[in-house]
Amino acid sequence: MTIIKKQNDKKMNKRKLLILAGFAFLAATHVFASDNEKGIEYYRADLYGAAKLFFLQQTNQSPAEQAENYYYLGQTYDQLNQEDSASFYYRKAIELFPEYPFGYIGEGKLQLKNGNVKAADELFKKANNFAKKDPSVQTSIAEAYVFVGDYENAKLALDKARKINGKFSGIYIVEGDMLMKQDKTGEACGRYENAILFNATDKVAYLKLAQVYKEINTSVALQDLDKLVALDPNYIPAYAVYGDIYREEGKYKDALDAYEKFIAIPGVPLLQHERYAQLLYFTGQFEKALNQIKYVISNDPNNLVMKRLEAYNSYRLGNYDEGLEQMNRFLAEMPKERHIYQDYMTLGQLDLKEKRSGEALEAFQKALEIDSTKADIYKEMANAALNAGLYPAATKYYEKYLAMDPSADAMDYYSYAQANYYAAAYYILPASETSSSGVAVTTTDDADAAFKNNVQKGDNAYAEVIKRKPDLYYGYLGRANINSLLDKYELDSTGKMVGHAKPFFEDALPILLNSNSDGSKNRFIIEAYRYLANYYLAVENNTAAVGEYNKKILDIDPNDEAARKTLQLLKIKYP
Repeated sequence: MTIIKKQNDKKMNKRKLLILAGFAFLAATHVFASDNEKGIEYYRADLYGAAKLFFLQQTNQSPAEQAENYYYLGQTYDQLNQEDSASFYYRKAIELFPEYPFGYIGEGKLQLKNGNVKAADELFKKANNFAKKDPSVQTSIAEAYVFVGDYENAKLALDKARKINGKFSGIYIVEGDMLMKQDKTGEACGRYENAILFNATDKVAYLKLAQVYKEINTSVALQDLDKLVALDPNYIPAYAVYGDIYREEGKYKDALDAYEKFIAIPGVPLLQHERYAQLLYFTGQFEKALNQIKYVISNDPNNLVMKRLEAYNSYRLGNYDEGLEQMNRFLAEMPKERHIYQDYMTLGQLDLKEKRSGEALEAFQKALEIDSTKADIYKEMANAALNAGLYPAATKYYEKYLAMDPSADAMDYYSYAQANYYAAAYYILPASETSSSGVAVTTTDDADAAFKNNVQKGDNAYAEVIKRKPDLYYGYLGRANINSLLDKYELDSTGKMVGHAKPFFEDALPILLNSNSDGSKNRFIIEAYRYLANYYLAVENNTAAVGEYNKKILDIDPNDEAARKTLQLLKIKYP
């Protein structure tokens, strides 16, 4: 009876071994359909967090599959530098299925890492004894030697695998990895291509080629990725590489689509989550970006890149008080040498929204200290100075901006013209300008020259607006208004009105009247009529013209008392 039992046990062990050997061979080539397949793909693609979560979630497996699960958990924990957990799972694999060779290989790798070469060798021999005809055993042993940098023993193990089956693609994958560790990129690519030559369905080989070529030839990398997803459209590790390439090429929609597929896997690296958040921000999807930023920060509270983007994103969403708090906190946490000009630009913009013009100017000045080549800093400084009522300073900042940016548009010239208008008005009714303006307050002695200079520059800027936007009233009315300041200045100085603004109000009126179907320009039209009425009264003593313009005012606003009184004084009936 005992003899029969021993014979049966031998048959059973032999059957287990044959099943296991075939299973291990297929596992190494990644074409089988086991419960562990996706997890192994994640591990082979260096997605260790995703692999760990996957393997931990597997249940109701056969002993062979469970042993494989434990082995890859050990491999994953080892890559995550958690040797105690790695050893625990390698031993679990051995205990559950003592004939499973890979548990011993995992333990042997740990012994190698700890300098116990003899103990490792014994474990590798034991593994080989269970599957002498399986090349994946020797390739896995070679991987262990590559991991610790022992390339000579790795080559010996690969030679043994080659004698078993020289067409086994796993051999060339390990050789390629070994060459990559030695910075022999060209030779490594040759080995990965050999792997594909012997096994056209080896997804790992395609992925590794794509990862290498991503840095040196993106078109080749994309070709390899296309072949890979043609083999398996659900091979998720490929989409991280797609996303990285498209992101660098500025194909943001394609990059977003690729990252979205990739980050759907639990446990994938936060780097792609970061890049996904950045792309959402740069494509204006600020609400979605906010959710992604929060996810990254919740998993990495010290991620300063995301904290920077969080403040930028708050500004875009209009959460100004929150953004201001976030930006100040970020600048305190981020070392000063890593501050960028855009940090202070955003800080200044947030300050402006919170009506802190002085603080905004200080922030923009710091941005300028970091990068004085950015024209938009001067534009923002001009805007801050305008908001603070520092008009002479605003004109100086606009001039620097316009000199640096040849693409400045009509609105930029209009803003510059307006700054000159307010600066000229400042000299007629000077107000105290704070020291933060960066421009000295003009003294009485040169006020006349400064005033006329602002009028001239403003007039030229309004003329530029007309040139660029001849159908809009802004430039015409701007020229009229700034020249009316000159009229007032001369009237105050000499008691006489010259009429500098007359031709410009006359030019503005047709534009205003033709665009006033809704009555929105009534205020400006009345302003023009009133100026012209005053001109004909003070300069030409033309009471008929004075009467006509005041009648026009009353046609628009019957309640205008000034126009009505003027007509009464002139004894002109209306209506």
